Amino acid sequence: MPGAPLLELHRVGFRADGRDILADVSLTVHEGELLGVVLQHGAGKSLLLSIAGGLVRPTHGEVVYRGRRITELASSPPKLGFVFEDDGGLLANLSVYENVALPLRYHFGLEGDALDAKVREALGLVGLEDAATHMPWQLTGDRQRLAALARAIAYEPELIFVDDFYVNADQDAFRRMQESVAIMREAHGTAFLLAVDGSGEFGITDRLCLVDHGTVLELERPA
Repeated sequence: MPGAPLLELHRVGFRADGRDILADVSLTVHEGELLGVVLQHGAGKSLLLSIAGGLVRPTHGEVVYRGRRITELASSPPKLGFVFEDDGGLLANLSVYENVALPLRYHFGLEGDALDAKVREALGLVGLEDAATHMPWQLTGDRQRLAALARAIAYEPELIFVDDFYVNADQDAFRRMQESVAIMREAHGTAFLLAVDGSGEFGITDRLCLVDHGTVLELERPA
């Protein structure tokens, strides 16, 4: 079961070009929780995740991580993973293997057999063992996003943000995404904030948050 509050958004808003893209959004993600968020088209889905992850400062409100403002954690940032929309945020000039290896090298200084084992374990988890030497552009969009998930998984963060969760995924990618999320949660207690623009499949989430015009309207368990 989900534990203590991990990430909290307190009346977060973002204003640009004279209009509110997000307004007074309040959310809480608990330790080990799978929270699904559905926003209408153009309602700031990607922006919301960027603010929640500390990548963008909100115009007002605050983001709190384990009881501290995320802006106060610059010297010791929390372990967060990201699967961005479209191609997942893979670096086009690096192979799939090197994309997954990048955070392991940067954050942990892994090299050699230790690095290889972690990368191949993550790729195996999402079913991309055969794609290690491929470049991102050689993969379908579904497989690019699975590779981005492998990169996040390899880092073993406390919380992973997934933008456009399941959008247009074929059945194999859909199944692998579900299985990978479930394994990470069971093995490492990883929490997930899963966001989608419009309607999406959220059968594995603990809670479903519906956001309309930037404001949270409803919080309920998915049917």
